[in-house]
Amino acid sequence: MAAAGLPPMSRIGVLGSGAASERRETQRLAPGLTLTRIAREGPWRLGVLEVDRGALSGGLRVALSGRRVAGRRTVSAIARAERALAAVNGGFFASRGRTDGDPVGAMLSGGRLVSEPVRGRSALLLPHAAQEPVRVVRPGWHGAVRLGGRRRALDGVERARGLVPGCGGSGGDRPTQRPSSTLLCTDRSELVLISRRFGSRTGTPRGGVEAVVVGGEVRSLRRRGNTAIPRDGYVLSGTGDAAGFLAAHARPGRRPELRAELTAGRRRLDPERADLVSGGPALIERGRIHVRERAEGVPRAASRSRAPRTLAGVRADGTVLLVTIDGRRPRYSRGATLIESARVLRSLGAREGLALDGGGSTTMVAGSRVVGRPSEGAQRAVSDALVVTR
Repeated sequence: MAAAGLPPMSRIGVLGSGAASERRETQRLAPGLTLTRIAREGPWRLGVLEVDRGALSGGLRVALSGRRVAGRRTVSAIARAERALAAVNGGFFASRGRTDGDPVGAMLSGGRLVSEPVRGRSALLLPHAAQEPVRVVRPGWHGAVRLGGRRRALDGVERARGLVPGCGGSGGDRPTQRPSSTLLCTDRSELVLISRRFGSRTGTPRGGVEAVVVGGEVRSLRRRGNTAIPRDGYVLSGTGDAAGFLAAHARPGRRPELRAELTAGRRRLDPERADLVSGGPALIERGRIHVRERAEGVPRAASRSRAPRTLAGVRADGTVLLVTIDGRRPRYSRGATLIESARVLRSLGAREGLALDGGGSTTMVAGSRVVGRPSEGAQRAVSDALVVTR
């Protein structure tokens, strides 16, 4: 059965050149939500969710695993917790030690700022109002703390201080200041804001200074690390010159002035009005294939290898496309390069689009069923998912 919303396929292969045969199965999951499975000569297996936000009774949101930063869960578990109609895995994440489950790059979810950007990396902006278009953006970051008349840059939020997944931070990252999809950088001098959205404790080692803020004012200053995070406040955690800044100016009773916001162009992004998830690289711009692999820190070998992929695209009429391409199973589905992924999105009518996390993370769920076959034989636990809510 041909999908009502998908454009007819041309004789040019979706994932390469030349003619190819294909088979489609389409299912209407709910008003405004259609699932199409595509089996294509190659072989390739695709899952395509078409989301008409104007016709949905719910919305399209970014959901954290366990509704907090620390830890990971499968896409199916996240979808069940959110009572979602369908879901795909979301952005990249760190998976080592104190950074396990930390989203890589900018994120807005549940009315809160969850993560600061990796400079130069693309993200998918999901306004809550259906009449506002979903867009691919490259978020900016403005973060600062003022205490006792002194100001210090805020390096990040809701993550382990001194550890920068994806690099590309605001300064001091080692071994590189450039964005990288494969590195966990370090920074010896950082100021990070951590709330209960992160977890119950900061998880930090000794060697820094942490200011506990409750009701908008500093309650205590700690040097032992692993500070308990108050339910009605947050912790400012500093190392290097940031530790000196807190030690000198975060006196009990003082009220920190905070600035922590994402921007797109010159506009501030309001967490109460939109969700946002980072991905990268961008694949389609203004209807043309434009893979920003170098600018967004994706190694050439990773972009040119065939792998499972999760993609997001937007048509000119505002329809959102969530796409998975299974891979690493030669007799079932080969996976796709980034160029082939861009061709997939364009063939489905996308005017702009980007890659989300792929490889073993690639998973689509419709209702209680997994669409396709995760490449590791079972679902990988991930930090977040894009969910279509009821």
